[in-house]
Amino acid sequence: MLDNRLAVPDNRRAVPDNRLAVPDILALFDIDNTLTRSSITHRDAFFTAIKNIYGINTGFAGLNPHGMTDRQIISEVLKINGVEEHRIDEGMEKCLRDMAEIFIRNVENENLVILEGVADLLKELHNRSVLMGLVTGNVEAIAWAKLEIVGLDHYFKMGGFGSDDSIRANLVRLAVGKAVKDFGFSSGGDVFLFGDTPKDIIAGKEAGVKTVAVATGIFSRGELSGSNPDYIYESFGDFSSIINNLGL
Repeated sequence: MLDNRLAVPDNRRAVPDNRLAVPDILALFDIDNTLTRSSITHRDAFFTAIKNIYGINTGFAGLNPHGMTDRQIISEVLKINGVEEHRIDEGMEKCLRDMAEIFIRNVENENLVILEGVADLLKELHNRSVLMGLVTGNVEAIAWAKLEIVGLDHYFKMGGFGSDDSIRANLVRLAVGKAVKDFGFSSGGDVFLFGDTPKDIIAGKEAGVKTVAVATGIFSRGELSGSNPDYIYESFGDFSSIINNLGL
């Protein structure tokens, strides 16, 4: 049974024991098509929340949502449907919360799938004391709910979420800031951002971190290479080679 993910997350945000070594490597992960396959429940929650709050029956209206934040997707879909910006802003927080509530009520009926190599990669990073966080377009409640369902939430300590900002590079900066402030991460340490879309890679570069592209979503290795990631892989299947190549 899911716990209350609409509340502030629990003790994963506690300040670490000062006697522990200061973490000098931070690994930040996208969720959809990076850690898990995209969720149908999440997609359906978008449409239902938009109808509930704005009275509009719509799909993604020709929009490619991959790599966009939830806040950004809702805004762009509504603009395509002719909704004025002031009305979008007025209903946004209600829409995000309604979407999260709908998702959490229904996600246990979906079989969320962890992608190849992910569980082994996270376990090995954890064993090597690598600090891990999230950078995802998902609103925070949905992000934690997805990871809890598949049993991966305990690996991650903080993140930047689609409920925090519509600009993805700002989510990277926010996650790094939380790592420094709340978990003693060295501000001069190495930060790796893992993602499956060009938008992930571009955001990481704008935020000044190392970028790792994985062709586990709708974008091919060739398409991802156009964003000039620092590293690129087909999947996390050969996780031990990835860890060695990145020097983790």
